[in-house]
Amino acid sequence: MPIRPSLDQNIDQQIAAILVVGFHHAYGPIVEFCLPPLPQSDHSPDNLDDANGLGQNQTSLEKLELPEEWSFLPFLALPDGAHQKDEDFAYFHLPPVPGWSVAETTLFGISCNRQIPAKDLLVTTPDITRSIVQKAVVVLARQPIFGPLRQKLAVITAAWFNQRDFTQIGILYNLYNSLNNTFYGPIDDSTLYMGTSLRELLHRFKGKTLMLLKLLLLEKKILFYGYPVEILCTFQYSLISLIPGLLRCLQDAGAPDLDTAESTLEITEARELANGTKESLLRYMGLPLRIFEKGSFFQPYLPLQQIEMLSSEKTRSYLVGTTNQIFFRHKNDTNIDVLVNVETGTIEFYNQQLASVVNPTMADRRWTEKIVKVVNNPARPLKNTFYGSDDYLRARFEEYVLSLLSSMKHAQASSNFSDNSRGMHHSDSSSEEVMRDDDRERNYLSDYGMSWIMAWRETNNFRIWNKYTDHEIYEIVEPG
Repeated sequence: MPIRPSLDQNIDQQIAAILVVGFHHAYGPIVEFCLPPLPQSDHSPDNLDDANGLGQNQTSLEKLELPEEWSFLPFLALPDGAHQKDEDFAYFHLPPVPGWSVAETTLFGISCNRQIPAKDLLVTTPDITRSIVQKAVVVLARQPIFGPLRQKLAVITAAWFNQRDFTQIGILYNLYNSLNNTFYGPIDDSTLYMGTSLRELLHRFKGKTLMLLKLLLLEKKILFYGYPVEILCTFQYSLISLIPGLLRCLQDAGAPDLDTAESTLEITEARELANGTKESLLRYMGLPLRIFEKGSFFQPYLPLQQIEMLSSEKTRSYLVGTTNQIFFRHKNDTNIDVLVNVETGTIEFYNQQLASVVNPTMADRRWTEKIVKVVNNPARPLKNTFYGSDDYLRARFEEYVLSLLSSMKHAQASSNFSDNSRGMHHSDSSSEEVMRDDDRERNYLSDYGMSWIMAWRETNNFRIWNKYTDHEIYEIVEPG
């Protein structure tokens, strides 16, 4: 089984690993295959060399010992209720494994799980004692390229099951080589956005979509609930894709104690606009907003085995998804601020004060009404034109975010925004004291809701954005 050396030091190599997770009658979900091989538990240099692909390739499925950081991996790949569907997909994030070059930062996992009656197998092994055999093939990538990976993963997983012989694992090596050849080099925006659907998000949540975005910017504890798992995960990724550039900056999203991104930031300057690209404009405007930094994490599918992360002292905020109602029936264990039901398109506020903070202003309502109006069919834009397409909707939300940022810097420059307002009570009266309209300068921030603006100013993403972003961005993008 020929395979390229896999030290995985090259940042252009987007695929980190291929794994198989199976359900064992005695152990429950276990990892049975990993390429490159998993590191040994003691993380010694000798064992790490072997794990980095210099040792023997695996020739059969077997129970593998996982690094402590990934102990919950099997439960991510084979979610609760996986037996209810012939095929389902889960998206999830894994934290780094210290000393292992394969997992130097947050990795983005996608699993395709299927099942087959044991009686249909051509070859059965001693570990197969149940009437149904469940397995998931997992791809770990260095960027969330779930859309294109899903297509290839579905085909290969189905083909492996159709062999009806799980002792034949050559197809897994072929998958690893094929994906490494396909996903090598820079990833463009269209590839990252593949698999998200803003039309479905807006069709399901309508005007509440903007409320979800504003909740995300406030770094609250947000729990998505629904089934199947793939739809649950897709809605969350569609939401965070509304913040320009955020999909490329999730390296600290895998755990609340990760904190690497801010150390690489520099104050933006107007000279960044010299090359005239959209990317340079977004950088100059201070994007992406750093939602998932230290104290915050994002897990599109969170199993019960990770529930303690929600109440951990390390966790300040989160965006997670679950198919299990136990998460919000035990409120004290999860500290939920908001429950988002993807099946009904509803938002339930456990933090009642938050409901008034993100309540849409008249300007917000007018804006969302125009957007929702064009989403007349979740599957197809009107007359197959740009108008109403995902690209159209993404552009509208990008304009909203850029205008918000410009309006904030404009208010600061116009002395309309009082810096000593930090920590004031978020009431309408205090907001009026903070923002002063006069004949010379318009208060653009009032369109976004002053209670919300005051709450946003208290967040970590605002602090980072305000610290590193040029004060005159409103000269480039018009506020309002």
